[in-house]
Amino acid sequence: MTNVPPTLRLGMSGSYVERLQKELSERGYKLGPNGIDGNFDEYTENAVKEFQKDNNLTVDGVVAAETGPKLGASLA
Repeated sequence: MTNVPPTLRLGMSGSYVERLQKELSERGYKLGPNGIDGNFDEYTENAVKEFQKDNNLTVDGVVAAETGPKLGASLA
C-alpha cells in the first residue's frame, strides 16, 4: 500500500496542507499574512492557481492527480 496524499482544496487543514505550503513557499509563491500554517485558505488557493498557471496545468486551485506530482514527492 502506497502513501498517497489526499486531494487538497480550500477549507482543508493539516500536515499535507502544511507540506504543500512549504513547497509553494520554497518555489517563491506568496502565501499571505499567515504563511505556512497548515490551513488551505484563499491565499494558498491563489498560490496553487499561480503554480498551475506557470506549469500549464488546469487552473482550479485544487491539488490532485495533475498538480500533486508536479509539486514533487515532498507531499507524499
